[in-house]
Amino acid sequence: MTRKLMLGLFAVLVLTSQARATDVFEKVGTVGCQFLEIGAGPRGVGMGEAMVAAAEGVESIYWNPAGLRSINRPTAIFTYGTWPADISHQFAAVAMRDPFSGGVAALSITSLQMDAMKVTTTDIPDGVGVNFAPGDVAIGLTYAREFTDKFAAGGTIKWIHSTLADLEVLDVAGLEDYRASGFVGDFGTHYKTGFHSLEIGLMIQNMGPEIVYIEEPVPMPSTFKFGLAMNVLETPGQTVKVAVEFRHPSDSAEKINVGAEYALDDMYFVRAGYKMGYDEESFTAGGGARIPLGNLGRVGLDVSYADFGYLGGIVRGGLTVEF
Repeated sequence: MTRKLMLGLFAVLVLTSQARATDVFEKVGTVGCQFLEIGAGPRGVGMGEAMVAAAEGVESIYWNPAGLRSINRPTAIFTYGTWPADISHQFAAVAMRDPFSGGVAALSITSLQMDAMKVTTTDIPDGVGVNFAPGDVAIGLTYAREFTDKFAAGGTIKWIHSTLADLEVLDVAGLEDYRASGFVGDFGTHYKTGFHSLEIGLMIQNMGPEIVYIEEPVPMPSTFKFGLAMNVLETPGQTVKVAVEFRHPSDSAEKINVGAEYALDDMYFVRAGYKMGYDEESFTAGGGARIPLGNLGRVGLDVSYADFGYLGGIVRGGLTVEF
């Protein structure tokens, strides 16, 4: 049953990619809510975002909700990243085992914020005396469950709200519609093959109906992902995991992400990755530590760096707490 499901989902991925390949260039730059495509979690970013098969822990909410299978105790995370033009990106979540179903439930919130800007016109370039603050937010509910010791699946439903500007104060008809809300969903699977430590991940991300800005319908940035992960080194106290991920976004050509993570005593981590098929993004790097607190759980600190070419580097930090 598990094998048939995995083959079926993979077939959907392949057929959808082929169907959209002919018009990919017509769709570049045509989707909205791009903040949904920003990687949430420094561990995954440090590994080149090749995470659909390597996802584990609370970060999995973004990378592949099926990876929540590894959660054994309540866990919370908060991440913060800086972007060009004074833009900031935050992700916070909490996940815990459901004692009734045996699955894992989680709540998350993602936000993209930027400083307020002046409303200007061609006649008044210095501003009309009113500021506006664009921003985006997504609130998600996630549930994941292991169906066998090898196969797990999970999904997320997200309410999104995007604000280009709130200009009601100008008392001009229509300007209050520079914001939109809607729903998108993620669905992912994770399969432990039993061949050494090889894992397979598959995910459909940000699937949902169009939202409307003013009177213009805007598609969501849906993406299909397929990936593999495996430990290529396993010795007492040391592990090296490598991962590769193939992506097909709905608005651009296919992409390939690769990454690796070195773990020492499951406490100290060094990560690196590379992203192929992107306009400016390329190599990534990062590291982290997990500090045991006895019966109180563990505290994790992670940081990542991603090269964005002409836009410079993006730094993210994260704090994880296991209760």
